[in-house]
Amino acid sequence: MTSTTTTTSTSTSTTGDTTAGETDTTGGGSLDEVLTLQHVQVKGTHNSYHVEPLLPFDPSHEYSHAPLDVQLGEQGVRAFELDVHKGVSEFEVYHITVIDASATCTNVPDCLGLIRDWSLAHPDHLPIVVWVEIKDSTGGLPIGASDLDALDDAIREVLPPEQLFTPDDLQAGHPSVRAALEAEGWPTLAQLRGQILLVLLNVEEGHADDYTAGYTSLAGRAMFARATPGQFSAPWAALAKLGIDDDEAIAQAHAANLLIATNVCGAGEDDAACEAKAEAAKAAGIHMLKDDFPAPVDGMRYFLDFPDGNPARCNPVTAPPACTSEALEDL
Repeated sequence: MTSTTTTTSTSTSTTGDTTAGETDTTGGGSLDEVLTLQHVQVKGTHNSYHVEPLLPFDPSHEYSHAPLDVQLGEQGVRAFELDVHKGVSEFEVYHITVIDASATCTNVPDCLGLIRDWSLAHPDHLPIVVWVEIKDSTGGLPIGASDLDALDDAIREVLPPEQLFTPDDLQAGHPSVRAALEAEGWPTLAQLRGQILLVLLNVEEGHADDYTAGYTSLAGRAMFARATPGQFSAPWAALAKLGIDDDEAIAQAHAANLLIATNVCGAGEDDAACEAKAEAAKAAGIHMLKDDFPAPVDGMRYFLDFPDGNPARCNPVTAPPACTSEALEDL
């Protein structure tokens, strides 16, 4: 495990007789009925499938991730990123064809299947967010609107409805996803434990336009879509990916109840730069910190660690004072 809590746990583990978050520290019942995804900060990985090639083309390729289920169980990762390419008969997962194509899981069903199986074995986990980036510019066949429909189908073939949390689930009886977030915010952890959310990362190349019906709706879709600063009030906007230094956009996203992700340390960066970026991302209240180094590696002092949370910590910007890391999830 890459981090340990610094307080004495007063809740039971997710493998015990009660679920994480059942501790009553407010005098009013389970924190699971109070805390939401917006109150959480979790470790994530960038290019989560990646295996360092034998002959790295660039220093940014010099890292390897553990299999997705190992990241979940041993490293406390709760947010992933998959690069998706259209193959002849399936949606393949890799970074760049030929020069950086090694992966711990090689297609969408296999990658999501690892997450699904770990999730079913540990049903009290915090929601897992999987960011999907269409990368047809770096290999594979062009992906069009009909292929995005097929990708939705492939996701639903792996993840059953009770495990996949979709835009329709968030919208519920409201006119739109945005209306639901404005009226009620995110569902509580009690409602979302054991579930998986997917997000389309693309904002260009027509993929986002196709997926959101011209940036109008995600009705019927399997995935959410990344919102950019000019789209935070869009009817489908629920998640954003921003730079650590985008102070104004981060504040706007928090005000709009959006969940925020960012990239932190990448291979080829030095320890001091990575440490500074990680601390800045934590302090900004970014919900998902995506990193190439979620666990210690030889030759580096830095790795993404939450000394005050395992596998998650209370978001320093959005969480209520009663929040504890043990109430979120306690490994």
